[in-house]
Amino acid sequence: MRPAIFFDRDNTLTIDKGYCHKIEDFAWMPEVEAALRLCHQAAIPIFIVTNQGGIARQIFSYDDMTAFHHHLCDKAAAAGSHITDIAYCPHHPKASDPAARLCDCRKPAPTMLHQLATKWDISLAQSVMIGDRPSDILAGQYAGCHSYLYEPHSPMMRFLAPILAAHFGVTPS
Repeated sequence: MRPAIFFDRDNTLTIDKGYCHKIEDFAWMPEVEAALRLCHQAAIPIFIVTNQGGIARQIFSYDDMTAFHHHLCDKAAAAGSHITDIAYCPHHPKASDPAARLCDCRKPAPTMLHQLATKWDISLAQSVMIGDRPSDILAGQYAGCHSYLYEPHSPMMRFLAPILAAHFGVTPS
């Protein structure tokens, strides 16, 4: 088993313009490209775990989200990194369809992290979860990860460098 890094998507890796799903609205948070590149160069698997309740609320479709995620992965590759996998929760407690309200995957539940860890042979105890909300941190903690609260719009490299050094022995050059 190997360690990995798990990121929330909106307001952590990408700028959140409210239920982001349009490719033309895609934008990285500050220094994210360099941070992802550093993780990739250090052979740290990169995962995204994201609540996407806009699907349940019928604001956007699975296809919209999938296209947005493909675009995000393409942009990460163009920046010299690789997103290993993305897990998402399509549910929302305010969905009009009762079947789309309740689930066991919406953060702060650790389900998405557990699923990715099983699929990719990841040691959650050696891994890190980074997000901008308490629910992200709780999901990481419930999964057994080291968890860190990111301040949106702060430079990701400055935030991530001490975490990578402490948990992965990686320092920026």
